[in-house]
Amino acid sequence: MAALFSLVWSVAAFVVGAWIGLRLPDVDQRTDLLLHRSIITHGPLIPLIVFLLVRNARHLTVRVLPMSLCLGFVVHLAFDLFPRAWSGYALISVPVYGWLPPVVSIMWIAATAILCAYWGARLVRGLFEWVGVLIGAVGIFAYAAPGEASLIGPLIALLVCLAIGVAASTFLGLEKSGEHDGVLSY
Repeated sequence: MAALFSLVWSVAAFVVGAWIGLRLPDVDQRTDLLLHRSIITHGPLIPLIVFLLVRNARHLTVRVLPMSLCLGFVVHLAFDLFPRAWSGYALISVPVYGWLPPVVSIMWIAATAILCAYWGARLVRGLFEWVGVLIGAVGIFAYAAPGEASLIGPLIALLVCLAIGVAASTFLGLEKSGEHDGVLSY
């Protein structure tokens, strides 16, 4: 019974974390303090804080919400990499400064997505969790996709960011631990 409760809790926490990760970057649209695509809400600070709070947690029930929050951020940012045009509110806004140029905005969004993928991957332990994350990534993307202007570009961006984040997590994790038997031993 405890295992069933743990599984149900983990699935519910994954859904909540993913929803928060998808929505949190656009909280800047609901405030007069920030402009859309603020460097604060579309940057790595919030996912980093959440990651740092749970990075050493052993139990999946503690790690799953931050893990899926990071994954939700990656999906959101993958779509943000493909606006209709790189002008106006598609650009990253910096309080007091204004908007960053298109190339810098693209690099900022991509780097933040990769960092979120890295932190999310650092929270995954074992094959069962990797399978859950992969299924979850597909579900999050499918949930976010309706109404988006582009799907192929964001899907490719998502896959590239996840691949780089997982590879960095695996490489840095193996270097730190001295292990060399791959991502699934994590």
